[in-house]
Amino acid sequence: MYFQIEKIILWSKKIQCAFKTVDFEIEKVNIITGASRTGKSAIIPIIDYCLGDGNCQIPVNTIRDACSWFGVLVKLESKRILLARREPGQQKSTDDMMLLEGQEIVIPEIPAKNTTRKNVRRHLDEIARVSFLEIEQEELNGFTDRPSFRDMMAFCYQSQNIVANANTLFYKADTMEHRTKLINIFPYVLGAVTPEILAKRQELSDLEKKLKRKERELEKMQEVSDRWQIEIGAWINAAKEYGLIEAEHSVDSLSFRDQLALLKEISQKNNTDVYILGENIKNSSKEIVELRKRENEISLELSKYKSRYLEMTQFVESIDDYRKTLTIQIDRLNISKWFEELTKKNEICPFCGSKHNVDEKMKELVSSLEALEYETEEIAEIPVAFEREYSLVQGKISELTENLNSIQKSIKIQNNKKDETYNQKYTLESMSRFLGKVEYAEEAYRAMAFDGELQEEIVRLKGRISDLQKEINESIIQKKFRAALKNIELKVMKLLPMLDTERPEDNVEIDYKNLTITVIGKTGRKDYLWEIGSGSNWLSYHISVSLAFQMFFAEQSYSTVPQFIVYDQPSQVYFPKKLAQKENEKEEDPQLEDEDILAVRKIFEAMSSTLEKTSPHIQIIVLEHASEAAWSEIKNINLVEEWRGDNNKLIPREWLDEN
Repeated sequence: MYFQIEKIILWSKKIQCAFKTVDFEIEKVNIITGASRTGKSAIIPIIDYCLGDGNCQIPVNTIRDACSWFGVLVKLESKRILLARREPGQQKSTDDMMLLEGQEIVIPEIPAKNTTRKNVRRHLDEIARVSFLEIEQEELNGFTDRPSFRDMMAFCYQSQNIVANANTLFYKADTMEHRTKLINIFPYVLGAVTPEILAKRQELSDLEKKLKRKERELEKMQEVSDRWQIEIGAWINAAKEYGLIEAEHSVDSLSFRDQLALLKEISQKNNTDVYILGENIKNSSKEIVELRKRENEISLELSKYKSRYLEMTQFVESIDDYRKTLTIQIDRLNISKWFEELTKKNEICPFCGSKHNVDEKMKELVSSLEALEYETEEIAEIPVAFEREYSLVQGKISELTENLNSIQKSIKIQNNKKDETYNQKYTLESMSRFLGKVEYAEEAYRAMAFDGELQEEIVRLKGRISDLQKEINESIIQKKFRAALKNIELKVMKLLPMLDTERPEDNVEIDYKNLTITVIGKTGRKDYLWEIGSGSNWLSYHISVSLAFQMFFAEQSYSTVPQFIVYDQPSQVYFPKKLAQKENEKEEDPQLEDEDILAVRKIFEAMSSTLEKTSPHIQIIVLEHASEAAWSEIKNINLVEEWRGDNNKLIPREWLDEN
């Protein structure tokens, strides 16, 4: 993404003072050099704060005391945006921001809030065209939310504590939250997972959840279909008694769907279709007798399981009581074991102090204690087989209860005893009431029951899920991801010989799951970055890896990562003794030795070379102690400012209070 810094803008708290700008050139290596405590290390926090960081990490005291607002002017592909944010005062940060957009932007003398940090972050997400879909739908660890513009900052800054760090390769990857999120979005950032893939993943996840829900519904319907069949059968048998359907319709020979269809047919009849035959009444009576017989059988079986359940429950409770009793006895007898241990040592009684052998009574007490302990261990847990049987009995009671309720409901339906006009059940008025009940029952069963549509929907869902799994094709995604990593690794290995490293010819692999690299020696052994000594080595790998990533992003047809990177004092590894001094003993402007100047010069040559290999060129900003001797006559270098001498710092002296 073409996104480069044109200006950093500071507004003074003193209204009479004009704002100050630090101007950068796009597509160049921009250098700010200067002595210590001039404000160089505030540049990354200022940029990041204006780009929506959650906290204000701009150094306190001098800079924050002097400034009322901080801003950055950003050049995009077709326009510019100015992002400014209020100095937070006593707070950790503030959400007060100003956003201006246009081809040319006039910097206001006094900024005014016109938006919030939340809106700015959303706007930056839209500019970067990051996906608004989550990376992994099933993960709920808090770090797998959708990618954002803020996540891309990991590739844009190498702050002073990161640029030569043996343990941390990326900006803010030293905190668990940012580290885990960055690992999760890595395939997306490298283009292996596209927004289209994320959309399909989300659809797949939604469909899989829907399929599980539908399958549960179907399973539940199938579980109760037997009970429903008994009830529906009762309505059909009652209809046969009234002559509404032919007597040869056997409920047992009909499928559940056929029974529903027949019930619908009955519900559409009226009382003029009633034709009562004595034979039908006799058959209905026989069916009621059979139902009564089945009711008695289930009732007896239910009583048997109820008794079994009661016995097992009492057994469980008795075991608990017995275990408690044994525990009390063990607690009481434990003192005998203590006596035995004391007397065994020197055969001296702990009470009277006389010396004697352990008598038989003591041995008997200890023996009783050991027997109780053994018995307690034996009954410590109820056998698995018993628990399984206990669960089966409970399930059987539920099943028999449901069946008994269904049969009793069927008997009531066929007897029609709930109706106050039971004695006139064969009158036309009674027939009409019956048909009304059948119609209501049919609608209720059909609303709840499986009629083929649910199964058809499940088949459709499975088909779409299968298609999406083929389209997503995780194996192809992994191949693309590995190819992208390999591409970056090759770029790293081309840059390393240009830098001050001891192993320029050794292969490098990116270990994205640990957010580091491994260096493979001639023996094939892999050494992690933290296993390789020397700050100059760590610096060289940081420079080469960060530049390689930016080169890779620039090659893509579109990348969500901004095309700029800021390095804060990469030459610090060549000032080890001077930087290790106490604060009051440090030199404000330490100088490099000739040998070190050559090493630092290699850094700028590698940056210039990287710039020429990208199109459009990336932008590099370097904040340095080193003097111009480290980059003189190197192409693509722009000296932004040199903060040395009197009143030559980020914050002008007149902005500060005299006291």
